[in-house]
Amino acid sequence: MRKDYETRFQPKGVGVKHDTKPISVMLPEDLDQYVRAKKNRSEWLRQVIAEAVAKEQASASQED
Repeated sequence: MRKDYETRFQPKGVGVKHDTKPISVMLPEDLDQYVRAKKNRSEWLRQVIAEAVAKEQASASQED
């Protein structure tokens, strides 16, 4: 049995439910290598996306 058997499928992101559908994207090779090299890439990607959304929403609200 694997050492991480009890923990490997546990959710790690704040506010992420186990039944949420994942979003998948294909990246250019250089970006793909960079992202895959991240220690906790899922959490890193969630953070980067959350920051981009917040920035876009703030920009959109300033235009109104």
